[in-house]
Amino acid sequence: MALFYTERKQSTAAKKMKLQITDLDYQGLGVARLQGKTWFVENALPQETVEVRVLDEKKQYGHAVAQKILQHSEQRIEPKCAYYAECGGCQMQHIPITLQQQVKQQALQQRLSRLQPKIAFQPLLTADEWGYRRRLRLSIFFDKKSQTLSLGLRQRRSKSIVNIQHCTVAEPHLNVVLAALQTWLSQWQSKAQLGHIELVVADNGVAMLLRHLGKIQPDDKVRLLQFAAEQQLLLFVCEQEHQIQHWYGDTPYYQLANGQRLAFAVRDFIQVNRTLNQRMIDTALDWLALLPNDRVLDLFCGMGNFTLPLASKVASVAGIEGVAEMVVQAKQNALANGVTNVEFYQTDLDRTFSDQPWAKQAFDKVLLDPPRSGALFALPHICELRPNSILYVSCNPATLVRDSEYLLQQGYQIEKSAAIDMFPHTAHLESITLFKKR
Repeated sequence: MALFYTERKQSTAAKKMKLQITDLDYQGLGVARLQGKTWFVENALPQETVEVRVLDEKKQYGHAVAQKILQHSEQRIEPKCAYYAECGGCQMQHIPITLQQQVKQQALQQRLSRLQPKIAFQPLLTADEWGYRRRLRLSIFFDKKSQTLSLGLRQRRSKSIVNIQHCTVAEPHLNVVLAALQTWLSQWQSKAQLGHIELVVADNGVAMLLRHLGKIQPDDKVRLLQFAAEQQLLLFVCEQEHQIQHWYGDTPYYQLANGQRLAFAVRDFIQVNRTLNQRMIDTALDWLALLPNDRVLDLFCGMGNFTLPLASKVASVAGIEGVAEMVVQAKQNALANGVTNVEFYQTDLDRTFSDQPWAKQAFDKVLLDPPRSGALFALPHICELRPNSILYVSCNPATLVRDSEYLLQQGYQIEKSAAIDMFPHTAHLESITLFKKR
């Protein structure tokens, strides 16, 4: 998720000042200090002098955007994307990829080192910096006055849409469909009823979900099915809230390196960067040092991304997920892949689960892959199980630090950790950390 700052309506929104940038944070924001206050500045690099417009100001810190670069850094580069200045999708294309990765890695190490002095930090997990995204959510807006249709991504700090023909961080197949959509949607009859479009690259085609405000007209339906056939889409349509229909093509799936195929629904969460998803799985299996008689607990398991690979190495795995539909999908994936030593359970992990049957079992090792809110509520129950190893996959360094502090208090120590550059050119910082019982 990109990090943006909402402009305030008070006088600070129009305030301008000159700042000397001294540092860069992991979200790609330049850091400056003026009169005891820390400023975080978009589009600014260390050793630059910038004229900024204030977006938000608090007592001890403020957020601003550089409007004029008075002194340029030698490290500043030209963004590859033609829409970068307006589009809200990426925040760091003006920063060399090596510097992006350096500040992300340093951010993780500094935060965890404050909790435990000696940690075996591992090299950053990386992959291609371009063409890595396998999911795009495209906004649509039809201006009735001008009779113009906009298709693209949200503008930075705005609800307006930036029309895009191409996305530099999207997989090539997505860009092929995106270009075709720009032409095809102009023929749609009921343009005002178009909601938004989601595209996901599966290993058996591009899945497309069209959200439509009400029933699609017969002529539009014919054109839509023709478009799906021409582009070889796996087509899904939502004409009513929470009711997704499968109109064309097969069920999407992706295949892991071990040959396992994971089918998923078009709205299911899957890791956007397929290459780093596989490297993350490989790292998890390696760091957990799995043994044939191990019993493993996989929390926030989704539809089995970690669970099924784990099951191929150990005696048994229990996968726990809060979304009932994903539990059904996980069970189907296990069946389709002939995996018989895994059980999936639907449990709300934000509430007590100590009374659940699966929570009364003994587990040697635990894998956690929580959302941005972290896993704090689940940790007391996990610690009661006394696993000897806990592998924590994080998408938010703030909740990772909070949860790590709790685990350290409960007698665990951080054995090793690595940052993951899952989303190059964005403010995201993913990581993987192994905790061992003292």
